[in-house]
Amino acid sequence: MVLSSLMLVAGGLLLIALSIYAGYLGYKLRQQRVETEQAQIELAKELSKKEIEARQSVQIIARALVQKDLSETEAAMRIAWLSQQINLSVDEAQHVSVFTQLAGATAHIPILDDWAALSKSDKRRLDAERESIESNYREFIYASAEDLTGIQQTLVK
Repeated sequence: MVLSSLMLVAGGLLLIALSIYAGYLGYKLRQQRVETEQAQIELAKELSKKEIEARQSVQIIARALVQKDLSETEAAMRIAWLSQQINLSVDEAQHVSVFTQLAGATAHIPILDDWAALSKSDKRRLDAERESIESNYREFIYASAEDLTGIQQTLVK
């Protein structure tokens, strides 16, 4: 009888200890869930900020192109790259697609250090090729650039 009472007390103490531990784990789990939700909110804010910056950059590049401060190919490469960071609306996607096409059509032309390493004759040949490709896209590029500069309410949230 004493042994069964002792076992009953030990079982009760074990049950209390396990209940306390389960409560502690539940508390830690809730705390972890709150931290995860806060991190997701911060990430969403950061992504939204980056998207707004990318949209503004697209608009600035389009404006520079319209003002002839950039070549069509340079603007196309920059806008095509920035557009990958944006959830484009259908209208924006249509305007950006011509930049993406031109960037793809001129992707084989070296840039920066690779360009500097080319001979003068290769540079002349590739410049002529780039200008030929740009002329095929020019009308569409400038129309799309004009439209992108006019989509302020979409580009700047």
